Amino acid sequence: METHTACIPPEGALHMTACLGSIVVVEDPFIQKYLRNVLGRHGYRVVASDAGAVAGMLRSSAHQVDLVITNSPRDFLAFAGSLPILYMAAAPDLELASRFLCCQVLRKPFHPDQLLALIKDLTGSV
Repeated sequence: METHTACIPPEGALHMTACLGSIVVVEDPFIQKYLRNVLGRHGYRVVASDAGAVAGMLRSSAHQVDLVITNSPRDFLAFAGSLPILYMAAAPDLELASRFLCCQVLRKPFHPDQLLALIKDLTGSV
């Protein structure tokens, strides 16, 4: 596991209420299903979507998000100052990750405990 930086979600970060937290996953369908299973068992609400739809959600005041998990954080640079990101990749671009105020990097493959620890750190959930 490689961690870019630890952080507390910035004040003004986008939040959604549900269970322990709402997480949007922008990944391939297999990873989305895996994350929905693992995180759902631990009380998280997981929404799988594509980058365009998530960007629209983030621009809308009607939709709020605790965390985005993605293998392509470049799609979310417009929200780099307020959006917690978990960047999952086999070969992550650490310079890209450093452009986010609140970002953790998880190198694939990973153990579910590593995933859960980083999500807890990023969302501040108990």
